[in-house]
Amino acid sequence: MDAEQLLGQAQLLFVEGKDRECIEAFTKALEAGANPYIVHLSRAVAFLRLKENDKAIEDLNSAIEINNESARAFYYRGLVFMAKEDYQKAVADFTRALELKPDLFTAKFARSTAYIRLNEFEKAASDMKSVLPIMQENLQMFADKYGILRTEVGKIEEIISSGRPLAALQLSDKEIETLKKWLNLEH
Repeated sequence: MDAEQLLGQAQLLFVEGKDRECIEAFTKALEAGANPYIVHLSRAVAFLRLKENDKAIEDLNSAIEINNESARAFYYRGLVFMAKEDYQKAVADFTRALELKPDLFTAKFARSTAYIRLNEFEKAASDMKSVLPIMQENLQMFADKYGILRTEVGKIEEIISSGRPLAALQLSDKEIETLKKWLNLEH
C-alpha cells in the first residue's frame, strides 16, 4: 500500500475506535510518507484516548512544530495537560487555540474548567458565560449521544445566571470527571 492508502486505513481504524491498531497504522503511514501533521495529530488523539499522555504530547509537539497555527493541536495538547493535571499548561494551550480560532468554544469551555481547578474563578466565570449559550445549542447532541453532561451544565448555568459568584460552584470530583469525559469525547 502507498502512503495515502495506509493513512486511509489508519483513519478508518481510528473512527472505529481501534486505537492500538490505528496507532500502528498511522506509524506505517508516516514511514511511507503520509502527511506528518495529520499523522501526528491523529495518532496523538489515539494516545490520549488510551491515556498514554506522554506519547500524545510528543506527537502533538511534532504536529505543532509542523504547523504552529493549528488550533486543534493546541486544543488537544491542552486536553492532555488537563489529564496530567497540569492546569497552567492547559490554560496556555487553550488560550493559544482560541487566539488561532476564536470560535472554538470547546477550548473556551475546557479553559474554564482548568481555571476552576486553578481557583481562578473570575476567569472561569468569564469563559463559562461566553460559551453557555453556544453549549446550550449543542448540548442536546451530546446529551442524546452520550447522556452525561446535561445535569452538570445545568448546575453551572444556574449558578452563573443567578448572579451568585462562581466560587459557589464548588465542583465535586465526580463532576470534574464528567467534564473531563465530555472534553475527551470532542474529537
